[in-house]
Amino acid sequence: MKSLTEYVADLNHSYSYKVKVLGEVEADIMEKLKTNLQKFELESCSEVTSTPITEDPVGFPGEKNESVSMFDIVLKYPANSEQVQEEAKLAGIQPAKIRIMTTEWDQSMNDEYNKREDTTRLETPEYPKADKEQTEASTKYSESFKDIVKNAANTDFKIAKKEGGPAKFNTDSEAYDESPFSKETREHPDKIFDI
Repeated sequence: MKSLTEYVADLNHSYSYKVKVLGEVEADIMEKLKTNLQKFELESCSEVTSTPITEDPVGFPGEKNESVSMFDIVLKYPANSEQVQEEAKLAGIQPAKIRIMTTEWDQSMNDEYNKREDTTRLETPEYPKADKEQTEASTKYSESFKDIVKNAANTDFKIAKKEGGPAKFNTDSEAYDESPFSKETREHPDKIFDI
């Protein structure tokens, strides 16, 4: 059984959430949301801040080129994230465009992200020293184009062709006897009209 101090501590407990909405949140929708959250005794609601437009907004997989609006709410009465999401839906925010998490969980994720070690070192790559075989291969490769350039002037090109001169096309004849595509015969354009 709880002691009196535990009951009093529970009465003074507050429930804080980080709310993220895809896109911008209009002022009238925020006012409706605040009004709806009064049933959980809304203690405070921070100002809405927005991220820049990003190609893949964090927390919203499948969405492209959107900003994310964020604000914090603190409730005195216990409410889970599904209840807060339902109140946001009634205020006019689509359920697919809202993410609600406890402030502690959001802070732990931010701390985890900030603790990660950046292993990208572009300015000073630490590659192993090249051995003799690798050095020789690199030298051969870098100098191989020189032989090609030196011998380019001495190269003889042979053009494949049939004996008897250049290829002839049916349009080369004066009569335009047949079409190259359908083999249909037709009259010469000068013969169509009698001049």
